[in-house]
Amino acid sequence: MIKRLLLVLLASAVSASAQTTAFGTKATANAAAPAETTATTPTPATTPATKATPKVTEDEVDNTVVITPFRALTPPDAKSTRTFQLSKINKLGFTETTKELQRLYSAFATQRIVDGSPTGSSKATGYLATVNYSLVQDLGDNRFLAKAAWPASGPNEVLAAGVDTMAILLLEKPAKVGDTGKITGMHVGTVALLFTATYPPLVGKRLTIRREAFVECVTLEDSAAGLRKFVEAVNAGAEMSTTTNEQITCKKCGGLGFTREAQKGQLLDKRVPCADCASSGKVIISVETKFAP
Repeated sequence: MIKRLLLVLLASAVSASAQTTAFGTKATANAAAPAETTATTPTPATTPATKATPKVTEDEVDNTVVITPFRALTPPDAKSTRTFQLSKINKLGFTETTKELQRLYSAFATQRIVDGSPTGSSKATGYLATVNYSLVQDLGDNRFLAKAAWPASGPNEVLAAGVDTMAILLLEKPAKVGDTGKITGMHVGTVALLFTATYPPLVGKRLTIRREAFVECVTLEDSAAGLRKFVEAVNAGAEMSTTTNEQITCKKCGGLGFTREAQKGQLLDKRVPCADCASSGKVIISVETKFAP
């Protein structure tokens, strides 16, 4: 009886020292105590060295380029609208003539650009000008800061002429700084350019400037074949129009170049120069001509 009691006590002592779980053998509280007392925090010599955060030097240059519209192109509204009917050309009593059609088509061709579609359609979004340029800085994506010159264009010279003026150019083909040339550019308005200059004496300077922007484009063909296609398109129902500057008789002075003011005690009226036409008797207005079959 005493031997059986000793065997039971020995078996219970062994089972209390360790327990088996699904994640392995788990030590009891008594067995884990020594491990806890011996665990110490690692000394500074054994701790892994932390990587120092690199400092941003003041000499680093921000080379990002940001171009945003500053003053979008707003073509002036035509003061007058008229319709040119192709069926009335050279008929008695009508103003439509072959010479007038050729003049209007030339204006139409210079105001339209080819959009590259298979049908060869055209569109107008700005005034066209011949731009002579010398590239100063590459802004990426075929965009360049250039010293440029161009003549005034648009109805009533809305786009003022530029002479040795800094401008933004978007070219069709890759180019490099220092290149010179001439393009037909479509004026798209004024843009705000944020960039870091790379040309002397402003190398490394972060600047914001506002300049005229041009997109290189291709105009319609101003030829007999182009005019024939134009007429065929209008007869087929295409909506075509062009804006031109036309001289008309000044309404204020009736074309005389002056107005009259009565004077007391005198038979003759006083002649006052007309301010509307600058004494010329003619005024220039923007006229939109729409073409119809």
